[in-house]
Amino acid sequence: MVVPITPTAGPEVELNARDWCAGNLHEERIAGALWDLTDPTPTKVRTILNDLGYVDERIHDLKQSGATTRFFLDLREKGGRLCLEGSAAGEETVVDKCVAPATGRFTPGDRNR
Repeated sequence: MVVPITPTAGPEVELNARDWCAGNLHEERIAGALWDLTDPTPTKVRTILNDLGYVDERIHDLKQSGATTRFFLDLREKGGRLCLEGSAAGEETVVDKCVAPATGRFTPGDRNR
């Protein structure tokens, strides 16, 4: 018999139910918008995120590496800790929940995976 291991760190443990549910919706919405983007440059990714309603103050570390543009979104509100980590690469686009610091300035290096 295999007993599943309960996570002890990361989004599964540290995000509240509201953030977890909202994170799923944000992930799906953003990934869907970036999926068909050819040549996902930081400028194109920022434009799509802005068009989806994410303001520049919430977009962090938008950097291109080869054919992929990586980014973070600070989605903390009302005491939540939700952030998203994304990589825009056409059909290889991935957007995942992460955990932001409870208070203070959002710094991607401080987040939990």
